[in-house]
Amino acid sequence: MDQASDKGSVLRFRLLGVEINVHVSWVLVALLIAWSLASGAFPVLYEGLPRSGYWLMAIVAVIGLAVSIVLHELAHTLVGRAYGLSVDRITLFLFGGVAELHEEPKAPVAELLMAIAGPALSVVLGLAFGLAAGAIKAGGGAPELAGAFAYLGTLNLVLALFNMIPAFPMDGGRVLRAVIWMVTRQADRATRIAARIGMGFGVLLMVGGVALALAGGLASGLWWVLIGLFLRTAAKSSLSDMEARRRLGGHPVSEVMARRVETAPADMTIDSFVNFRLYASHHGMYPVVQADRLIGVVEPDDLLKTPRDQWAHTSLGEVCKPLETVAQARPEEDAFAVLERMRRGGGARMLVVDRGQLMGLVTLQDLVERLALAMKFEPATS
Repeated sequence: MDQASDKGSVLRFRLLGVEINVHVSWVLVALLIAWSLASGAFPVLYEGLPRSGYWLMAIVAVIGLAVSIVLHELAHTLVGRAYGLSVDRITLFLFGGVAELHEEPKAPVAELLMAIAGPALSVVLGLAFGLAAGAIKAGGGAPELAGAFAYLGTLNLVLALFNMIPAFPMDGGRVLRAVIWMVTRQADRATRIAARIGMGFGVLLMVGGVALALAGGLASGLWWVLIGLFLRTAAKSSLSDMEARRRLGGHPVSEVMARRVETAPADMTIDSFVNFRLYASHHGMYPVVQADRLIGVVEPDDLLKTPRDQWAHTSLGEVCKPLETVAQARPEEDAFAVLERMRRGGGARMLVVDRGQLMGLVTLQDLVERLALAMKFEPATS
């Protein structure tokens, strides 16, 4: 899967040049899994151990699961990099892990190999953990460690099998898309078919989850419903991304941007700006210029960092964000690429700058409205 977010991240580190984010939802799920294993599964499977032993097994299992997911996503990432794809962030979250792709594969072979890499590594990990568990047991080692490794071995094999279900955007769904792409030679058509199958599979999971809950398995049923809802939403989002790429891709952002942008002079005081400019126009961002040269931007929240009794003596040039720290687009930059950058960065607007000169301003609303018009007037594909 290929979406990620900085929001809710509780831990970040780098591995092989890839940023690894741990989302708070993963921490909560990890705690729930540890509790479930220590108080339920492990005491049933391995009777006679002390309570502390079950918790040790659970902790080892949860840490091993996190490592397994990261390695699974790293396998996708390294194969993607071999094919020139930019993948520099992996996030552990509620439903596992996602490697953030900045672009889609350019060829079906790249998609196929990248999709297979993750489950293939999970199979290798499953066998490795299983062999380690057997060796520890045969050598008379700690039964807690042997049990945790055996669980991780089985879990990795199950995850590999589950991920290969042909429901986009799961790995199996990406394999399906690659195969359809090879046969039809049409990436969009392959995406559309695979995504619709993924949406259907998500609905089946939700229906099955409801049936399971009604039959008495409330917790398991709810989990199925959540996974099904996530898959359906992710598949639908993939369709939307494809349509946006098809209709915005290839169009420069200069076609979408607003060319007339209200600026503010650098020597204007905060007091004057608030009273005579901000209240009158109430934009979300103002480019700050000095002698017709763009030096930065100021947003309403930036002004509140300065005490009010200093507003009459503080200029916008002193409090504005420097230009080099502000998200910018080039006039010739692809409109869909700008839309993707806004999504990743969480911004709603971006300056369009050419060699230090302000050319215009593009907002998320501008891009969405352009996309809506294109979808209304351009013919849809089957």
